[in-house]
Amino acid sequence: MNTVSFRLSNDEKDFMQRLANSKEISLSELAKTTILESLENQIDLETYNNLMKKHQINDESISHAEMMQELI
Repeated sequence: MNTVSFRLSNDEKDFMQRLANSKEISLSELAKTTILESLENQIDLETYNNLMKKHQINDESISHAEMMQELI
């Protein structure tokens, strides 16, 4: 297991510790899960934005009425 450290003000640490306590997890676990979730969200958003750009270039969307016509 590796260790990563970063600096916090007393207020920041106290805030994070209170949140960790309310979730009944360690401060380390709170920091780790929060950072990993944030990074995963950033990757998801970047993927979404890239796919939306591709979709806008080659938009093959059809309306609900057009879909219903195809199904009849």
